[in-house]
Amino acid sequence: PEAMDSFRQDLTHVGERFQLNAEAKINRGGNMESIVLSGLSSAIALARPEVVQILQFYREGEWQGADPRADPSVRPELGTGTGAGDQPATEQIPAGLTDLRQFMYHDHTADIIVHAWGRTRAEAFAQVVVGMFNYMTEVEHVDVHCSVEVEATGHDLLDLLYHLLDEFLFVFGTEMHISRHVEIVEFDEEALRIKARGYGEKINLKKHEQGTEIKAITMHMMKILGPDSMFSEAGTGNRPQDDEESAKRVQQGFPHEAYVLLDI
Repeated sequence: PEAMDSFRQDLTHVGERFQLNAEAKINRGGNMESIVLSGLSSAIALARPEVVQILQFYREGEWQGADPRADPSVRPELGTGTGAGDQPATEQIPAGLTDLRQFMYHDHTADIIVHAWGRTRAEAFAQVVVGMFNYMTEVEHVDVHCSVEVEATGHDLLDLLYHLLDEFLFVFGTEMHISRHVEIVEFDEEALRIKARGYGEKINLKKHEQGTEIKAITMHMMKILGPDSMFSEAGTGNRPQDDEESAKRVQQGFPHEAYVLLDI
């Protein structure tokens, strides 16, 4: 309770500084689900990085500098200027925004395979996207300054994952946005529809080391594994039992995996 009171005070200070409303959204179990920012879109954009830092501080006890509660002046003064056409807006920043790195790469001739895993299928899908961006540039050097949303549909799970990645790649091509975190907002496996939000910033070659360009997503060799099932080009079948590393991940609580071949 004391920590939550202090957290709410920090949100109040953020709201006052950026002239917006910052409110913690609590679920029925008493846990914080997200932070809702309401105000002018420019003010939300300026406040967003600081809100993420506050979340990081209360989750891990770490702040990029000093304790913000001890001296509010250590927080970056970003200003609250508004631009022409600035509109009222609302943005939700998930309380559980964390740096997951549940992926690895497998070489494949001139291409690369991103292999990701998760506790849920949604988490595995999100980690494939982060893995794709990490191959372009190390996402550890990407800050959270803005977010993008994508939606995708498919005629099966493989097609759905393909279009999810393709949508994020399209956003990168048009807006140069790199996502450090990816949140699956909606995932309807029966209707084969997914909505995701990527948190990060526009790539800056002075700041971000350029990795390898991703030319296209492919469905060749794509696989999606569940606790007992596997979806691949060959169809749907049982999950292979002869992969020791995969079996270890299941035992560790990561029964969902995805493999995607990227054209580089």
